[in-house]
Amino acid sequence: MKEKANNIISKYPNLWFYLLSMGCIMVQLLFVSHQFNKFVDPEWLSHMATGDKAMLVLNSFADGLFLLTPLILLPPKWRKWSWIVIWLVTLWCLAQFLYMPTYRDLMPLSSFFMTENMGDTLMTSIVGAIKPRILEVLLPPILLYVVYRIWLKKPMEEVHQPAKHRLLLAAAGIVGFAVIRLGATAIHKEDNNVPTTFSQQFSDDYCVMWTRQGDYMNINGAVPYVVYGAITSIFDTKTLSEEEKQQVEQYLEVQPHYTDNGYATARGKNVILLVVESLNSWAVNMQIGGRDVAPTLKNLCSDSTCLVSLAMKSQVKNGRSSDGIFMYNTGLLPLNTKVIANSYSDASYPTLCDALNNYDSFYACCDEPSLWNVKNMAKTYGYSSFYCKDEIKDAIERNNYLLDKSLLEEVAQIIPTRKQPFIALVATAGMHHPFDEVMEPATWVMNSNVYTREVRCYLERVNAFDTALANFIDELKKQDIYDNTMIVIVSDHNEMVDDSPQGRPAIDREGDNCAMIIINSGQAGHINGPIGQIDIYPTLLDLLGLNSQTWKGLGYSVLRNNITSVAIAPTTIAGNSPLKNRQQEAWRISDLIITSRWFDSKKK
Repeated sequence: MKEKANNIISKYPNLWFYLLSMGCIMVQLLFVSHQFNKFVDPEWLSHMATGDKAMLVLNSFADGLFLLTPLILLPPKWRKWSWIVIWLVTLWCLAQFLYMPTYRDLMPLSSFFMTENMGDTLMTSIVGAIKPRILEVLLPPILLYVVYRIWLKKPMEEVHQPAKHRLLLAAAGIVGFAVIRLGATAIHKEDNNVPTTFSQQFSDDYCVMWTRQGDYMNINGAVPYVVYGAITSIFDTKTLSEEEKQQVEQYLEVQPHYTDNGYATARGKNVILLVVESLNSWAVNMQIGGRDVAPTLKNLCSDSTCLVSLAMKSQVKNGRSSDGIFMYNTGLLPLNTKVIANSYSDASYPTLCDALNNYDSFYACCDEPSLWNVKNMAKTYGYSSFYCKDEIKDAIERNNYLLDKSLLEEVAQIIPTRKQPFIALVATAGMHHPFDEVMEPATWVMNSNVYTREVRCYLERVNAFDTALANFIDELKKQDIYDNTMIVIVSDHNEMVDDSPQGRPAIDREGDNCAMIIINSGQAGHINGPIGQIDIYPTLLDLLGLNSQTWKGLGYSVLRNNITSVAIAPTTIAGNSPLKNRQQEAWRISDLIITSRWFDSKKK
């Protein structure tokens, strides 16, 4: 029996290796699809139609046909180089497994080239994302390699196959890939009852119609996903057609053009825009054993002089924190397929600093200057001075690596040296993912032993930020700066968004609400309906008496509009209002404005 098996292997080693390689790639890609769909919907297998599941399998098969073409074409002595393809697929799948827990989406191709982001913060996040599930993509190629070395390597090198046969087989593989892709387009068109052409499916779904990038892979497969990502990375500046120009201009014409300053109760005040890493609204009112986790934030939310929304929806995409900061400074939405901070950092944008052109300005954070290209983006936004991790490293060591405490202490020392009025953008990092390290010494939050360990780690950091914020406010009061300063506390994005509450009370079960707390603005009240991060920019213009500015962003001032809806993504609406169609359309308009470098031409 053993001899017979060896004969079969020795007679058809290339076929066996091809079939096993196909199985390896299909399993890996299906595991990636499974993980993505599981993040979107934990019960996706029961919710997804049988035809859609079959499409995932067909897509992975088509991808395998395309990716294994080099294996067929290479002559026997060079066939070992086909392992490059298999390991590249493995690395790609591994990157997705590390990326998805934080971003709930696939990693765009452009993000693979962000080598400048490889600092302490990102590396810590990557290490924290390593879970046993990565074996799902590592075991198949490892097992394949063992089989190859023991049984297939030598026979493959000895079996001769004419070049003519190899070309025919490779052509058959490519044809098979094309047939499956054409068939998938036809099925997608029929299921959605829309006039989808072959080219539209590979562009519109990705640029406009989809909610997440993983949806594109579900429909079109991994190879088209990577190819389209490569094309959009190479051609990063879009030339608008006359029709697209008219669409942008018409959209902007209908945006609010008010010039009155009836809400300008913070005119002339200093501005501190405090962008807080991963601040979920549910954490603001969290109690453990009757004790507040964030008493400072809770008190501010109940202060009758503050303007508060705990129902602000996160609208960030692949840039995460940098996207949030971009929205707050420009009034534009982030891109679906690229990170603005890396691809369009040199473009022109109307910004808060431009509107406050007579203000002194500085940007302070505790990141490396290269992370998300933050130093260059600070310049793009118009901040005249930039302080980062290098400037506060002594404070970080002094405070036992409590980042938020260190940053706010340093900012409190910087402020008296600046000319008033000033605008300061302060971006914290202490609550950054992963939430797997306990503070030393462990705090009362961790020692409470309630909820899961991950939730307690997160809440420890919330508590540490809250204490640092209280000290920061006290310091501003001592400097007689507080009363003449509007402090805008906003989340950069949400975090811990699993449908399972991970042991925490279901205050906000999906965890998708962010916080906006504005202190000393002269306006007060609670905004109960959902608003978007994009609505902060026009609200700040309103408060600061800057409505002479033609550009008021693509959002709506919460002071002038009863906002009860927000487009979280191009096809995802929270709430309901007459604005919802325009809020959805704003994603496409913003994309056109950014990718065409719209404001570059306006400055000429």
